[in-house]
Amino acid sequence: GLNHVVRKFADPIDESAHHLIAVPGIPDGPGGVLICSQNSIAYKRVGHPELKCSIPQRNDSPKPHKLFIICSTTHRTKELFFFLIQSEFGDLYKVLLKYTGETIHGIIVQYFDTIPPANSICLLKNGFLFSASETGNHGLYKFKGNWEEDEKAARSYSTTPLDSIV
Repeated sequence: GLNHVVRKFADPIDESAHHLIAVPGIPDGPGGVLICSQNSIAYKRVGHPELKCSIPQRNDSPKPHKLFIICSTTHRTKELFFFLIQSEFGDLYKVLLKYTGETIHGIIVQYFDTIPPANSICLLKNGFLFSASETGNHGLYKFKGNWEEDEKAARSYSTTPLDSIV
């Protein structure tokens, strides 16, 4: 029936994990899950080494600073997919997975913009971002340009599986 759950595997994760994001599976992507923890994002999938990437922080933020993700959305087209995630300060980050087939080669987390913190965000196919604000009015934002990477934006990149770090 439909009223049961089967555990495929159980792995320990960071104790500060607080947000999960499903990664599209075949044919759209490699599948798996992104685990958002304090100051970092990790990729996990059965039979694949875990990858972890730090989240870029503001230059003016107090150090050490704990950064938490409060909401996310996935944008999928025929050619690509990516995630927009938002921190508790309203900073939006674009998360890209570099992969071939089902193998992830790297995670890129890039600062995107800052909007008021939201309970939920939704990226529409026609280029609008809807933000259901925690306080105040909701927002509807129009994107200018394309989804290409901005070379000037702050970003983090990870290609090293966690089990290879000693």
